[in-house]
Amino acid sequence: GAAPGGWSLYVSTKLDASKNGALVAVDLLSLDEYLQMQSTDVSSRIMENMSGNFDFVQGDFTQREVREEILDVLRRFGGNGAEGDIREGLVYPRADLVISDMAPNFTGDSITDALRTLHLCEQAIGFSVGYECFDQSYSKQKSRQDGKNDSGVLAPGGAFLCKYFSCGRENESDLMDAAKRVFKTVDVIKPKASRKESSEMYLLGLDYLQ
Repeated sequence: GAAPGGWSLYVSTKLDASKNGALVAVDLLSLDEYLQMQSTDVSSRIMENMSGNFDFVQGDFTQREVREEILDVLRRFGGNGAEGDIREGLVYPRADLVISDMAPNFTGDSITDALRTLHLCEQAIGFSVGYECFDQSYSKQKSRQDGKNDSGVLAPGGAFLCKYFSCGRENESDLMDAAKRVFKTVDVIKPKASRKESSEMYLLGLDYLQ
């Protein structure tokens, strides 16, 4: 959910490209075309901040081929000498931070829209740390014994942030429990910039326990 680029621009000001810092953004929409319609120069500012260590993938994150394209971009950045892991025989660097600002095309029904957004969050955390985090019997020790501890793109000690819309603990429990299994610290945040009447919330997981 990279468009309109606000998160990418913010992150680009916090990364040091001279120390192999790199940024990968993903959205269904073309970021450049969207920004041109909005008459902003966000994309060029990101590129300037990152000294070129920025790439954009256009496509549906829930599709396997788009996720593979993300890994391909990480592999290209891996040529900078970043520490990596092996998936399907190819080295790719692990991410220190994954941010999901994804949201579906809204139907107008708040519960339906919130549930569909939660599903995207679940997809994002699964991509980050591996989908076995949803298994109630999951433990890091068991994961290591089974050889499954490298199934996500997030580096040990890394962080995960995703936006969702509050829709009741019974609906949010799968995502929350998955996060608590794999992160040392899990917080739910209501940003100051968010409207008081909005159900928008952020889940923050810190210190990935690989």
